[in-house]
Amino acid sequence: MNDQKSGSTAASYLPADRTLPTLKNAACECRGCELYVDATQTVFGQGPGKAKIMLVGEQPGDEEDRRGEPFVGPAGNVLNRALKDAGLDRRAVYLTNAVKHFRFVVQAKRRKHQAPSPSHITACDPGWRPK
Repeated sequence: MNDQKSGSTAASYLPADRTLPTLKNAACECRGCELYVDATQTVFGQGPGKAKIMLVGEQPGDEEDRRGEPFVGPAGNVLNRALKDAGLDRRAVYLTNAVKHFRFVVQAKRRKHQAPSPSHITACDPGWRPK
């Protein structure tokens, strides 16, 4: 797969066989924007592929970037309480983010969250929708 300029999309990184495992592998190779450069790793979705509920966050946070899993940091704690209050099992929900890499700036030796730009969100949207 070829590197692309910032402002492009993930569309050319989509595999022909679009299962969650192949899409996860493709996301790890995606160069649709520059966020992959500084992020520790790609944070793909997690949960059953046929989940009846899918929750989409903005982007992974610092803890998610370090662990490679969605919603495991402070926002994940809030989400866990909300799911419990709603009587939902987290393992039955598909969790993901609109952007698959953590965008941040370093301030006082800490990685501080920066909201993804519209171009980052667009780059992470390959334009493919399930039938």
